[in-house]
Amino acid sequence: MSLREYRQKRNFKKTPEPRGRLGSGGGKGLYVIQQHAASRLHYDFRLELDGTLKSWAVPKGPSLDPTQKRLAVQVEDHPLDYAQFEGLIPAGQYGGGTVLLWDRGRWTPLEDPREGLTHGRLTFTLQGDKLSGDWTLVRMGRERGKGKANWLLIKERDESARFGGKAEITRRLTKSVTSGRSLEEIASGPHKVWQAGRSNRTSVRAIPTESSDIALPTMARKARQASRMAPQLAMLVERAPEGDEWIHELKFDGYRILCRIRDGKATLWTRNGHEWTAKLRSLADALAGLPVERAWLDGEVVALLPDGRVSFQALQNAFESGQAANLVYYVFDLLYLNGYDLRPATLAERKQCLAELLKVEGSEGLIRFSAHIAGQGDDVFAEACRRGMEGVMAKRADASYSGGRSRTWVKVKCSKRQEFVIGGFTDPSGSRRALGALLLGVYDDHGTLRYAGRTGSGFSTRSLQALHRRLCAIERKASPFQSVPANVSRARIHWVEPTLVAEVSFAEWTKEGQLRQASFQGLRDDKPASAVTQESVTERATSRERSIVEPRRQVAGRKASVAANIVIEGVRLSHPQRILYPEHALTKEALARYYETVSDWILPHLHGRPLSLVRCPEGYQQECFYQKHATDRIPEAIGRVEIPGKESSALYMVADSLPALIGLVQLGVLELHTWGAMRDRLDRPDRLVFDLDPEPDVPWKLVVEAAQLLRTLLEELDLRSFVKTTGGKGLHIVVPIRRTGGWEEARAFSQAVAEHLAHMIPERFVATMSKQQRKGKIFVDYLRNAKGATAVAAYSTRARRGAPVSAPLAWEELSPQLRSDHFTLSNLPHRLQQLAKDPWQDYMSSRQTITRSMLNRLKP
Repeated sequence: MSLREYRQKRNFKKTPEPRGRLGSGGGKGLYVIQQHAASRLHYDFRLELDGTLKSWAVPKGPSLDPTQKRLAVQVEDHPLDYAQFEGLIPAGQYGGGTVLLWDRGRWTPLEDPREGLTHGRLTFTLQGDKLSGDWTLVRMGRERGKGKANWLLIKERDESARFGGKAEITRRLTKSVTSGRSLEEIASGPHKVWQAGRSNRTSVRAIPTESSDIALPTMARKARQASRMAPQLAMLVERAPEGDEWIHELKFDGYRILCRIRDGKATLWTRNGHEWTAKLRSLADALAGLPVERAWLDGEVVALLPDGRVSFQALQNAFESGQAANLVYYVFDLLYLNGYDLRPATLAERKQCLAELLKVEGSEGLIRFSAHIAGQGDDVFAEACRRGMEGVMAKRADASYSGGRSRTWVKVKCSKRQEFVIGGFTDPSGSRRALGALLLGVYDDHGTLRYAGRTGSGFSTRSLQALHRRLCAIERKASPFQSVPANVSRARIHWVEPTLVAEVSFAEWTKEGQLRQASFQGLRDDKPASAVTQESVTERATSRERSIVEPRRQVAGRKASVAANIVIEGVRLSHPQRILYPEHALTKEALARYYETVSDWILPHLHGRPLSLVRCPEGYQQECFYQKHATDRIPEAIGRVEIPGKESSALYMVADSLPALIGLVQLGVLELHTWGAMRDRLDRPDRLVFDLDPEPDVPWKLVVEAAQLLRTLLEELDLRSFVKTTGGKGLHIVVPIRRTGGWEEARAFSQAVAEHLAHMIPERFVATMSKQQRKGKIFVDYLRNAKGATAVAAYSTRARRGAPVSAPLAWEELSPQLRSDHFTLSNLPHRLQQLAKDPWQDYMSSRQTITRSMLNRLKP
């Protein structure tokens, strides 16, 4: 709580850094990260406490991956004024180089921060422009010869955690949160030196004069204009959602178009990234005249009939004839405006800005504002159907904009209508010209085109001729469908490449999975054939139940109610045939059946323990994320446990029953990680976990030997241990203990064991996260024995290739031939059936206590 060291290192006559004083700046829970290009590039991580900024230098910067524990060297406290510093520290001065304000926001300690600093473990939540969620700083020791404390900065497993390239946020987000500049721009810019006390942070809003009265949302972020935008998509539901938090817009029967405006030029893109500027030249010219320098708009291009109704057929005719005079662009969202990304803001705020921007257009121009009504979902839907509209779009007013299909946008259709792939056509009969009927299909989960019926109505003379020309150009000899019913005459069929998409309205699906009373509405050139699947509606969205299940890719030929859902242990499982592990075509239902089979084995290891989960709703190869906090969207079968904190408590999930496990499968959970304590005594751990984490160049034989060596060391301390595969690349050695001590005792003891092993056999083991020191060695990770830390549960699957499972072993089974990913979702049930006894038979009954004498025996 002193700035003496900070001031002693700096000459304030030469450096522009603030001298500052204790408590200056008026911060309350301030948090900043400054990218600092000094002798070596690093990131300065700062947290306000007791009138100063507690500071750490993080050489590699923060990572969103909880397994990437980043070194953080504690440095001198900085004044609160430093939180605004961005500029150039002159060469020759302490820390000379460029400083960029990379992130800023607030931090909230989860436990007493002063005790955390004293005891070497600081847990907190960040709410910044770039970083969020729960984090931990763990002290590891002091840098040799310098007296500086080495810490680890660790991302906790929660909704904001990420894997792979997405975890390296410092590589993806490189600009200042205040000026929007890069390090190079700050270093070479005309105002590169921040003058302490003479330059306060001012607005950097870049709104042109014509729209200067537009107030930007608080959550708008300074950002460079993107060259492309991914559109947000809606889910199909049966009824309009309830609640005033939903707004309702008319669902326009047209083409979805995103518009990019840049320096007086407008470029138009379809939802699939095709540029249609030339096709919609009149609209592009009108959009280019809007009073903005740069913007991204989202909306729908429609064709209006003389009576004001929207006609998809008229839209088709306009494109075929090249006459676009009756086309209108209804804009319903504003994603970017003059240097600011508006997507993080709420929909209500974005639409308010949009309304201000488009007010000059009035209600009769080519560019029109898409109005909305808050609440009254049923009334809005009924009126839309009465007016002959396609339906309504319902959107959460408090939600941000996210590319891809989202639970915060839903659609409700007045009649059954969707896209179909054209797989063939028949010859005409009677007075009909060109063609008779179209043969239609949809793709199933396996990428197979399933026959869905035919349509011979809805065509105009012009559309018949135009469609016939396009179909003749893509004729083929063989059927593209997997099979066609016998009652479909093959003699008069012309098969075609399945590349064209038709919009079709129909009365209903038959029990055979075919259409009744289908009518052609037009072609969809804006949608790829490969994305066409059978749509089905889900339950109504309400303010109380906001989780809207994504539409199922159904297999034609089955009833929708059967194809969309199955019930296991009283829990409804949607999308049961969704592929989660593509290598072996393992589905969501297969995962649920696995847990149903091994429930007697896994539930004792889950009972009463708070969970951290890895969710991969679309399979492990798609985006996965951590989640530990319970929300109102999780199935009721899943239990909850309250985790008390210093200032507030958090709600975690627990799985005490098979229905709870199936509920987790419904959420797309592929990994279950458990606390080392149970809900009735969260402050008392009942196990120790040692994670043997080998570097890639370490032979598996040495990992097996390492486990045996650790087992021997523990036995010398009179502790019995148990071994299991992790389903990854290492092994877990687990020691059950009595609940007599707290987390500090568990962490200290496990650290002592790891360091003792590294000291005795330094050529094999290392007890530090330093990558440089780990080369060719096995890291004995003891950090899973701290409060809130977790380890993958026994019998849990992993989000990895082949669906590996963390499998308990008997010590005599451990061998160089049995690698960590040997047991999988497919072969583990058979293993359990063949076992004469549980390999961890005595685990639950073990009664062992960590003593001070054990700790003394580990001292060098």
